[in-house]
Amino acid sequence: MKKTLAKLKSQQHVTIVAFGDSITEDTFHTRGHMNWVGLLREAIFETYGAGVCTMINSGKCASSFREGLTRIQRDVLRFQPDLVILALGMNDAGGGLNGLDAFKNNVRQTIYLIQENCGSEILIRTPNPVVTAPGPPGVPEQGQLGRAWESPPHRLKVYAQALVSLAKELGISCVDHYTLWTEAAFSVKHPVADPNGPWQRMGDAIHPGALGHRVVFSELAPLFEVRARFPWEV
Repeated sequence: MKKTLAKLKSQQHVTIVAFGDSITEDTFHTRGHMNWVGLLREAIFETYGAGVCTMINSGKCASSFREGLTRIQRDVLRFQPDLVILALGMNDAGGGLNGLDAFKNNVRQTIYLIQENCGSEILIRTPNPVVTAPGPPGVPEQGQLGRAWESPPHRLKVYAQALVSLAKELGISCVDHYTLWTEAAFSVKHPVADPNGPWQRMGDAIHPGALGHRVVFSELAPLFEVRARFPWEV
């Protein structure tokens, strides 16, 4: 991301495309609040000024790296972006361990097409974990209520690890939200003060709510050298 950051600092225009699924697309899960893409756009605006960055949200509900390849020309390549944020993987993980090799191939193909056609820098961000709903009635399959849950047919942890490994191998920037969220410590004096842990961040078991998107943004902010809190926040 060095080139993109240098252009932002020198007031040169940059185009950034967020290429993702329903956790990227503007949806009802944030209840009218900005999602992580909007928050990042706002932070870049406040830090680097007006007209410096065009942020394009190319999120699509139910998308995956496989599906993304069918729309990459329309939703990414034609914009010739300086930076592409790859924000897919949640739906790919439904392929289980048997689908892992195909997933890696799709990620590689996506990166290849972007770099060959646009020369863009790339930032990979892993999905947030699935978080089980708190409160009764619970079922044994849910594990610890209100916490991250790794379903046997939906091996999200393995897919997130694959994204991190590919990023290291290819020299691409990466923010591992999955690990940051699953290893987050919630230290409270009384359990009643934090009954649900990471569930507080969620709109449902899969999609972050407004607070969750706020956390995602705060984990991306250091890479763009923008403040994780806004002047208008109390």
